[in-house]
Amino acid sequence: MSVGGAGIPRLQELSYIETAALAVARGDSFEQIRVAMVDQAARIARKGDSDGSFNGAKWAAIRADHRRYVHNTVDVLKELMRLGWVERHILPSSPRSAYAHAQDVFELTEPGRAWTDLVMRDTRVGYHVLFGELLAAHPQFEGFLRAVGARPDSISDHLTIPLLRWDDASHRTGQEFRHAFAAHLVDCLHQGGLGWNAEPKAAVSAIDGYVTLAVQRVETRIARWRAQHRADEEKRLSGASRQTAKAPPPVTRKRIVSFCEEAAVRLAFTAAGCPMDYISHELLRHWSDFMGLTNFSYYAPGPAALRLWATGTVTGSGAEATFQRSVGPAVRRSVLAVLPRICHEEAMRMGATTDYYAIWRIRAATCWHQRINDAEFDAALLAAHRGQVNGLPFQIHMDGASGTRTPGSTRPLVSHTPSGPRVFHVMHLEPTPAEVATL
Repeated sequence: MSVGGAGIPRLQELSYIETAALAVARGDSFEQIRVAMVDQAARIARKGDSDGSFNGAKWAAIRADHRRYVHNTVDVLKELMRLGWVERHILPSSPRSAYAHAQDVFELTEPGRAWTDLVMRDTRVGYHVLFGELLAAHPQFEGFLRAVGARPDSISDHLTIPLLRWDDASHRTGQEFRHAFAAHLVDCLHQGGLGWNAEPKAAVSAIDGYVTLAVQRVETRIARWRAQHRADEEKRLSGASRQTAKAPPPVTRKRIVSFCEEAAVRLAFTAAGCPMDYISHELLRHWSDFMGLTNFSYYAPGPAALRLWATGTVTGSGAEATFQRSVGPAVRRSVLAVLPRICHEEAMRMGATTDYYAIWRIRAATCWHQRINDAEFDAALLAAHRGQVNGLPFQIHMDGASGTRTPGSTRPLVSHTPSGPRVFHVMHLEPTPAEVATL
């Protein structure tokens, strides 16, 4: 199997690279590496569980199924070969063929062994080296960071992609919504301030073309499924037992909205000089967020949009990469300093119906305003809530109750305590006595 090319590997977590490299260093077989990948995915899922939904039985079943996580394992090994850290080797072409490679073992190169030794000694430095090597190996990664403002030659500190919510009164069909979305996007381009620009006709064409093709593909899959279902039904009636696979999902309103977002993301990154598909953009924003270099939100104040912004800068690539981040005590003090104003603005948005605010909304507004990462906001809020910050003009009260659903693209605030995690959804600021010094 060829490991050439520089496409973004489908690795949801950078820690998978560490997991696989250390498994190779131990002399593990392909099957053992697959199991190590599943175990790492389960650890991440357990750590991110804020509502008790972690299902150990589900992960045990995945671990026992030799065809699960084969693609993930192949992708991470291919990436290690691309980086020059693992010797090239034939890999399974599909989950069905994984059994034939179950006992295959792999060899680290000298640079690969040096990196595994480094990451075991100093995880932070090891990931800095990994990040630099990924930048050197993937021009799209470097382009992504430049587009969102995290490179020294970035022309903007953010990339804003306008979105549109479906309005039943205005959008009766998918075609009507698509046209409205394109028109809204053109209006936003005229207003400027997006961090990118495109010709209106090209923007409309990009949205129409992408969404039309996406819908056609779904309809084709559905038509094929129906034909197969009829054929299987005829066989069943004639005595041959056969069950058709599950029907493909239909073209719903939600999918039309998603297709429009995907089209807008592709358009924006292409206009910013870094063409990429939607999944690559999702992976890269997750990697760079993990490293504390970027952030994103659908819920920052203003018109509906996906906003991505830099929270640090990467200079150079490979072994020469250096990092600067907006982190630390001064950044966290700045969070607490603007918190009353952010809460006041949220109260005005809500019509002052309550003095408790959704933490995820306050987080989005603060991080966008300060151009910082979510982790810095969470650290500042938790420190203040625990009484670890002196001189604040307010006290922070937080509660696990939530009258509104936390969107899937964000998360609640979690405090890890000796008795277990505490999950907070809403917050309230209460003024402290006037004689207490302020920030």
